[in-house]
Amino acid sequence: MSYVFDVDDETVWSPSLRVGELFVRMHTDICSVLGVATGLTAIANDMYEIDIDVFERTTLTVFEEYSSSGNGAFRAMLGATLGPSLNILNYCRRPVAPRSSEEKDFMSWAAGLGMPR
Repeated sequence: MSYVFDVDDETVWSPSLRVGELFVRMHTDICSVLGVATGLTAIANDMYEIDIDVFERTTLTVFEEYSSSGNGAFRAMLGATLGPSLNILNYCRRPVAPRSSEEKDFMSWAAGLGMPR
């Protein structure tokens, strides 16, 4: 069994149950701490609709926090959901442009995560 993340009736990610549940919980908590909306709406326990406009704004906020922080632990926690979020934006043809070689390296790492659709 797997989770399903859809944007406009198109599945953009279908991870295993554990990975999907962990993503939703971590993403939700990060959004709560940063004071932004998740962009996720539960359709069922293992199915989420993504409001891509909200999700994009949220991902850009998380990316800015990640890029501007000097705290390694904070960056690691943000990076755990930021990588998959950037990939979802890429699948939706909304790529984020890196502003530095460090951001480019992170995005390259994220692209290699292997996210089944």
